[in-house]
Parts: sequence; structure tokens; C-alpha cells
Amino acid sequence: MARWSDFLARLRGAPDDADRQRWLAIVALNRQLAEADGRRQVLTVLVDEAVRLFGAERGFLVTVRAAEPGFAVEVARNLDREAVANPERKLSRTVLMRGLEGEGVYSEDAQEGELSAAQSVADLRLRSVLCMPLRVGERVLGCLYLDHRFQAGVFGDGDLPWLMAFADQGAIVVHLHDLLVENREQAKALEQRNRGLQATVEAQAEALARPAAQLSRDELRYAFPRLVGSSPALMRVLQVLDRVVDTELPVLLTGESGTGKELAARALHDHGPRRRGEFVAVNVAAISREVLESELFGHEKGAFTGADRARIGVLRQANGGTLFLDEVTEMPLDLQVKLLRVLEQRRVRPVGGDREFELDVRVVAATNRDPATVVAAGEFREDLYFRLAVVTVQLPPLRERIDDIPDLAERMLADYAAERGEAPRQLTPVLVAALRARAWPGNVRQLRNELQRLVALAEGEVLAVEALTPESSVTGVGETAAAGVAGGPDAAPGTFELAALERWAIERAMKAAAGNKAEAARLLGIGRRTLYDKLGRGGEGA
Repeated sequence: MARWSDFLARLRGAPDDADRQRWLAIVALNRQLAEADGRRQVLTVLVDEAVRLFGAERGFLVTVRAAEPGFAVEVARNLDREAVANPERKLSRTVLMRGLEGEGVYSEDAQEGELSAAQSVADLRLRSVLCMPLRVGERVLGCLYLDHRFQAGVFGDGDLPWLMAFADQGAIVVHLHDLLVENREQAKALEQRNRGLQATVEAQAEALARPAAQLSRDELRYAFPRLVGSSPALMRVLQVLDRVVDTELPVLLTGESGTGKELAARALHDHGPRRRGEFVAVNVAAISREVLESELFGHEKGAFTGADRARIGVLRQANGGTLFLDEVTEMPLDLQVKLLRVLEQRRVRPVGGDREFELDVRVVAATNRDPATVVAAGEFREDLYFRLAVVTVQLPPLRERIDDIPDLAERMLADYAAERGEAPRQLTPVLVAALRARAWPGNVRQLRNELQRLVALAEGEVLAVEALTPESSVTGVGETAAAGVAGGPDAAPGTFELAALERWAIERAMKAAAGNKAEAARLLGIGRRTLYDKLGRGGEGA
């Protein structure tokens, strides 16, 4: 094989006509590369010139790609400057794979020597073969492949440096185009992200600037039927969700346990553009460190002891949909690094695998801890936090949305009755008042569990207030729920005695209605005549 230094010496001397034509062709390609609008136009000219100048019958320019089958024939031309039909079937896989692996391939007669043993060479009846990889640094982007099926000795040893020069031109075109495409995609993604961020910031600023009493569900684009209530605290959350539901922005949901973070995540999925995809929820804290990596990223068969079959992992399972990572701040630090890489590159490699898979997934994360405190303590990576918390939404505890309790309770009883195939149980004003008086440290989840317990213990259609769990058994204090929130003029009575609870409920309703008895009756869920009768008796119940 001729060395590159010998080739340069020949050029500096008196090149023959063939060398001069090839040199001029390279100069012309440089000019076209600078002037051409499209990648395919330049590559087509490159292949046509290579076929002409090297005397080949056909020429192929092949590039590497991540998806199967591993390569793409971008240009395939014959000596008449016509496209070759079905090009993937017209070239030798053995020769091609060597080229894509970074080896130059040259044979004066492929029917003799080591290439003659390749089935593809025999099937195609190849004689002359010349293949050179397209290199950029250490990377192989593809190869330039020339052949002749009917004539041996078409290519000579001195052709290799020239073909290398042509391959370098092809590598420059391919690499430049890939960079341009990547830059355009990144610019587009950045523009979209900036628009989403701007809309989110504007929405949050608008929601915070407006008085809580002015926020209304009627102003939302989406109903969010599973997020029940219309209290000011909940409306601020819904307004932010309403603005980001159509975007691809990552969302971090914070708040105490039981506040409905998974419901909020499902709402983002169900109303967003990914609703046709899968919603996959993973509780990071509930999975051991040894299993979590495989659960997230998947694994190949035999990757570790017990891996008797391959597993795709939840990231790929949620491809095209939404992945909900609950209690994400409990993730081990080494897995945080891997997750950050996956989210930034949008590619995942299973444990024990040598292939990466493209990802198109929206991540919604949640935690019941203060993210800033966890990051400051070194338990959660700051870069991953910023990656997940492009939008942060804090779910309010139930004690900050007491006015939502009646609607929440009715929805929960209806859902529970539908599951059991029976009519929903009824709430009395006294029971509603008792529910509103509680502190609910377990939030919405605790309310749901308490209502299910009341239904199980109920003897009729009406739920009994006497069956409520004493709050001291939940809070650990020797006071009732009512006493636990006592201390102000609207404090609940420190007893479950029906007459006292009824008086308290009527007084609060009259105060809320500014003395309007009809409105107070509506708030209590009773008729006006019933309210008049109770007021006539001094608020005492029967």
C-alpha cells in the first residue's frame, strides 16, 4: 500500500493526468461544499466523481446510524450517473462492515484471496472492490464504497490515498450536516422550553398577584375533574398546572404525604399531548438500591445473578408517555448521576447492555421533603434538581383547604360506592362539620381512609359521626380533633356531642353568610325552614 508521504511527493513533482484530474475534482468538491445548500447534493457529486475517476461500476456512500440495521445507504450511483435501486442488497456486507469498523478494504480480484470466502462477495460476483471509512477524529461516520462486478484489477494500490482524500471530503459533509441538524434541534428545543418557562412564570406571577377569592375553575382551560375542590390554595395549583399541561417541561411536585401529588401528575398526563402514551409511576423509596437501577434503566439477560430474562425498564416503558418518579429525593447519588445523563441525552443503556435506546418521555417527579434542604445536605444533586424542577408546584395540605372537604368527601364516597356496586352513603351536616374540624395530618389520603372506615361500620345509608376515629389515636395527644384546632372564635367544640357540634356549625354558617339565613342553609345543606326551626330553638338539635 502506498504511503501518504509518497502520494504528496508525487503531487509536488509532475503528476500524471489521472492524479491531476483527481486533485482538481477534490478542489471542485471543496468549492461545492462551500456553496451547496444540501448535503445530498454534495454527496451525490462526490460519489459520481469517485465512480468516474476510479473507473468503478458503482459507488455507495454509507453512514452509521443508531437504529437497526446499523447503517443507511445515503447515495448509490452507477457509472451512468443513475441511482442504484435497492442499494442495501447491492453491496457486500462483509466489505461494508470492515469499512464501518474503520478498516480500509482493497482487492484487485475479490474472487481470489480472503474476500472470496464471503458469501456476499460470491453472491454479488464482485471482482474489484475499494472501500474507505469516513473518519472524524476517532469516530467512523460511514464509508465510501466502490466496486466493479465484471472486471478485475480496476483499482490499484496507488488509488488508496486518493480514495482516502475523497472519503475525508465525505466525512466533512456528513459531520457538518449532523452538527447543523443538532444545532437546529437544540435551538428549537431551547426556544420551546423558553416559551414554556415564560408562560409558566407569567402564570405563576399572575396567580400570586391576584387575590385568592378571585381565582375560579371557570377560567381554566382544563377541568381537572380528579383534583376536587375550589379553595384558593388548590386554585393556585390548578392555574399553574393548566399553563404547563401542554408543554414538555419537567415538573416537580412537592408537598406533604397524602396531598395528591400522583393525582396531579396523572392530570398533567391525561390532559396533555402524551395522553395516548403510557403513564408509569415508580415510588423510588419503595425499591431497594440493588433493584432500582434495573427498574429504571432495564437490564439484559444475564447482566447479573438472577437476570434470567431481559427487562426494558420503566424509562423505556414510558416512552411516548409520562414517567412519574415519586419520592425522587430518596434516590442514591450514583443513580442520580445516571438518571441525569439519560434525561440530558435522551438515551438509555440497559444494565449489562452495549446498545443505547432513544427516549421520548416527560418526567414528573415528586417529593414530600423540602428540595432545597435535601440539596444543601448533599443528599440530592443540584444539577439533577434543576433538571427536574423546571416548574415546581407545591400541593397544599388539607388543613389549608378545609372548604374543599365536603366536595372531597362526596367524591370519595361516590367512587367507593361505584367500586362496591352500591348507592353512595350520605353525609350529614354534623358529620361534615366534624370532618372540617379535624387537623388531618395524613391529608387527603387520611380522609379517604377514614371515610372508607365509616362506610364499613355504617348500619344504614347515613354515616354516623359517633363512629369517627378519635383523633387522639392519630395525633398522639389526649384531645379530640375539635380541641386540637381550638383557640379562636371559630374553634370547634371540644366534644362530639351532637347538639354542640350543630350549634357550632350553624354559627359558622351564619357568619360565613353574613347573617343571610338562606345562604347559611345552603352552606349547611339543609332547608331554610329547618334552619329557622333550629334557630328558633337556640340552635339546639333534636
